[in-house]
Amino acid sequence: MPERAALYRRYRPQTFGAIVGQEHVTRTLRNAIAGGQVAHAYLLAGVRGTGKTSIARLIAKAVNCPNAKDGEPCDRCENCVAIREGRFLDLIEIDAASNRGIDEMRELRDKVRFTPSQGQYKVYVIDEAHQLTTEAFNALLKTLEEPPPHAIFVLATTESQRIPATIVSRTQRFDLRRIPHKGVVAQLAKIVEQENLRAEGPALEVIARHAQGSLRDAESMLDMVVAFADGAITLKEVDELLGSSDWEETAALFDALATSDGAKGITLVGRLVDDGRDLRLFVRRAIEHTRALVLTRATGGVPDWASEQVAAKLRAQAQTLSLDQLARIAKRLVETEQYLRTSEGTPLPLELAILDLVTPNEKASAPPPDATRQSVGSAPPRSSASQARPEPGRREVPRGSVVAIAERRVATEESVGVGAASPAVKLESVRKAWGELVGRAKERSVGKAAQLAKAEPLAIDGTTIVIGFGEEFARSLWQDKRRGELEQDLSEILKATIRVKCVRQPGVAETPTDDPMLRAAIETLGRPDRIMEIE
Repeated sequence: MPERAALYRRYRPQTFGAIVGQEHVTRTLRNAIAGGQVAHAYLLAGVRGTGKTSIARLIAKAVNCPNAKDGEPCDRCENCVAIREGRFLDLIEIDAASNRGIDEMRELRDKVRFTPSQGQYKVYVIDEAHQLTTEAFNALLKTLEEPPPHAIFVLATTESQRIPATIVSRTQRFDLRRIPHKGVVAQLAKIVEQENLRAEGPALEVIARHAQGSLRDAESMLDMVVAFADGAITLKEVDELLGSSDWEETAALFDALATSDGAKGITLVGRLVDDGRDLRLFVRRAIEHTRALVLTRATGGVPDWASEQVAAKLRAQAQTLSLDQLARIAKRLVETEQYLRTSEGTPLPLELAILDLVTPNEKASAPPPDATRQSVGSAPPRSSASQARPEPGRREVPRGSVVAIAERRVATEESVGVGAASPAVKLESVRKAWGELVGRAKERSVGKAAQLAKAEPLAIDGTTIVIGFGEEFARSLWQDKRRGELEQDLSEILKATIRVKCVRQPGVAETPTDDPMLRAAIETLGRPDRIMEIE
């Protein structure tokens, strides 16, 4: 039985008119081709699945079609059929992800001089062009500066910011947009009709929402659902196969933030971890959601990719979050995405961020004792005496800071046992023992003591004490080289089997340590409160 081609391949557009959602690009290209104003190089930039490769192939068809009308290829002549079937010798497609070096570009530069074999133009399509090396870009630049008249280059990329400006300046650039939700749904309905399938309208809506503006992703998902469904494609089957969409997950996070429901936010993170999801990717999508809410709040409009259901949700959430709150959320999410890079898999940075964002941003004082709303993890109000007299050796922190939130979160939990057979250890006990720990370190090295004195026990994560350092340099030093020493000292002081994890403490400014002599001095002596100019 012959293998059935995937839907996205069978329904790849064969004319400019069949491209969905990119009229601003296709119209310009058709007019240029019809008027004989073809450029020698084009740059197509946009997210995956929006038509970059399809448009690149259509450029090759249009310039080599003898029957082209108004810049539109006929899709019936020998050249058009050869391009559609992938056997046109003058269409050369290069995957820059696997052919990214200078040797490949030198070979291209040597071969581009030869005249076309079948058509009027040789068209070189370089996919994922941003992955070329610097040397390869330099070799390509020479060809773009002095191209032969029979050659056209089309560079496609999902990361246009990584294309050197010297290359961009020698191309005509087109930015492809995410395909509007309605356009994706319409294309899916068209495929369902042509394939003699049956599908519920809401089911196609959900598939389109999962695709987030990528038509290729939507067609691939439809292919999966067709294989999974027994008969008609229903909403129930789509939900069962695809689960909650990424957009629905980020929307649930913002529902929690808007209602100061920390428990709901933490539960969502736990579910993502259990499902093995990439938390950094989730945070990046949450940043995009913040951007959509800023647009909605500031202008009253919604992004053009939003469906009616998504638009309604954005408008509702925008009414509950001010621009100041959204700015704070955006800043905190950007910080969290950075912390997750070095968190070694723990969701703690994201959990702390959620708890921080559901806590009022109080600059003056704590709320009165009779406040009716407390965020998850908030401890009962302390007595005035305990508030007035901080523990010796412990610095006060703002109530709304991440450190304070971690304190309140852990304070309400029962003591957590550290080690299988060790006695229970509370975070407060660790903090009380910190002065003794610093004293021990001082006997060995003043520099070590200075670094530990500025560190802060933040939380107990499972069986591990999480310790925050203000500088990345100090954090990596204690995490990688001195962790055994730290664990041994704490185990002896607390009379328990202690494990530690050193993290970069959010919200603490860091002094750059690019100078190698300065780094060596800091490692030996500890970081001073003021760093004088070094000559």
